[in-house]
Amino acid sequence: MEKKLINNLKLKILSVFIAFFVWLAVVNISNPDITATQIVSLDVINESVLTSSKKTYELLDDRSTVTVSYKVRTLDAGGVSPSDFRAYIDLADMYEPTGAVPVKIEVKNNRVDSVEAKPGVIRVRTEDLQEKPFELTPKYVGKAEEGYRQGSVSLSPSKIVVSGPQSLVGQISSVGIEIDLSGATEDLTGTRPIKCYDANGEEIALDERVTLSRTEADYDQSILKVKNLGLNFETEGRVAEGYRYTGIESSINSVEVVGLKSDLAGINSITIPKTELNMDGADSDRKVNIDLKQYLPDGVSLAGEESQITVTIKVEPLETKDIVLGADAVRQVGASSHYSYQFDRDQITVTIKGLAEDLDQLTEESLEAEVDVSDMQPGTHTAEVTFQLGAAYELVSCDPLQIIVHDRTEESKESMETESQAETEEESASASEQS
Repeated sequence: MEKKLINNLKLKILSVFIAFFVWLAVVNISNPDITATQIVSLDVINESVLTSSKKTYELLDDRSTVTVSYKVRTLDAGGVSPSDFRAYIDLADMYEPTGAVPVKIEVKNNRVDSVEAKPGVIRVRTEDLQEKPFELTPKYVGKAEEGYRQGSVSLSPSKIVVSGPQSLVGQISSVGIEIDLSGATEDLTGTRPIKCYDANGEEIALDERVTLSRTEADYDQSILKVKNLGLNFETEGRVAEGYRYTGIESSINSVEVVGLKSDLAGINSITIPKTELNMDGADSDRKVNIDLKQYLPDGVSLAGEESQITVTIKVEPLETKDIVLGADAVRQVGASSHYSYQFDRDQITVTIKGLAEDLDQLTEESLEAEVDVSDMQPGTHTAEVTFQLGAAYELVSCDPLQIIVHDRTEESKESMETESQAETEEESASASEQS
């Protein structure tokens, strides 16, 4: 079998070449027509017909090319390319009810004929054109360095106009630029592309039919120093009789402010003046709403938006408490060793006024009751008992106390005379018995 294949191999190869050249000769002599195709870009002309009517358009099926079929001589087929054709639709020819526009072909090569476009008709959807102005707003990315915060920002331009199909423009909720604050400790400047965002703050990928009057914006972003300031409260006036001012309660006791380092250097607190916190005649808690903004120094502003605080002037009623004090609990001040002192009663009742909570803490020992006997001579004296009450308490009343002072020397003499007289009487009685 192998021998049959290789027998006369040269003759067989020569036969193939002769057949090819015969075919080529026939083709060159007859040069028949063939049908060929090219993929050609689709142009749109006379868009102004719609834009002048405040309308925009969209090619259905997102078509940007058409297939052009044509006839050409076999020998000319290799010289035909897509650039030999121009495919376009003229919006002035659009049939309004259906939006159909015929595809037209211009031929730039005279070696082709019977030109046809597939598809031959393009459908166009029209929509009202909307122009909507938007204020540019910054969208911050990252955070400034600890102890710093973004301040005011200046954008140029401050507003732009967005144009496009009403359905697409209607999806845009805001327009702005992104500013990266990461690690910032000083003012920032730069230029950023303008982006569109939906109602959720997500960036919208713009359709080519949507145009912006400006695509970039310049920004100047101030970076401010943050400082925490305590709040000081001043009060004035007197509460009603039988009541006591017990302090200030505030919805916040400190607040963060921002400003230049130089403006914040000498500020450590914010003082709310006493004119805001008057408690004249108060017989219960008094609440006052205060706007902190009016008490901020020049060049300083609140870090947050909320400036209103609620301050409560605390007022509580005074109550009284009776304490029974043993006479032995009253310390004698200035007592003389030559005298003895005797109280006319074993206990006294003391009435103290104060806040209920404070009165609960009051004990007999904490009163530190004492009486001054340093100037008392032998005899009966009315004494004033004093107490170490402090500012929290007020002495309402105390039982009167009398002190009887005795001279220890006279008492000794009388005792000795009594003892001597007793001894004499005993001796006389003894002598009488013996006689």
